[in-house]
Amino acid sequence: MSKVMKDMGYEVISSDLNDMGYGNVGVNFLTTPKHGCNWIITNPPFNVSQEFILKCINHHVPFALLLKSQYWHSKKRYELFNDFKPKYVLPLTWRPDFLFGQKGGAPTMECLWTVWDDKPANETQYILLEKQSA
Repeated sequence: MSKVMKDMGYEVISSDLNDMGYGNVGVNFLTTPKHGCNWIITNPPFNVSQEFILKCINHHVPFALLLKSQYWHSKKRYELFNDFKPKYVLPLTWRPDFLFGQKGGAPTMECLWTVWDDKPANETQYILLEKQSA
């Protein structure tokens, strides 16, 4: 994601806890001090995605997280959704290949983007995203 945004002319700060071949390695978003950025766009580890959302809220900038498609289908996240309502929920109409074809076979996980403004939205817009051809 970072490389594509950078290639489009955006100023990007890239980091990851693990070496993914791009960006600053060994950076734990959950323990890193606030950056002076205008947006946070990330694909968090799904097992700590709620912690990522809460950390992003405290940055007071708009943010977008790529999550599993059923992420909001959970009673334990009902309060989080309503306390800090996202502006958009944007389901992908394709399955992303996070392994870039390395292990063969078709991707099996469905995902969606959830986008928040720097303040809670009054309502959430649900818009399907169509895959753009390369």
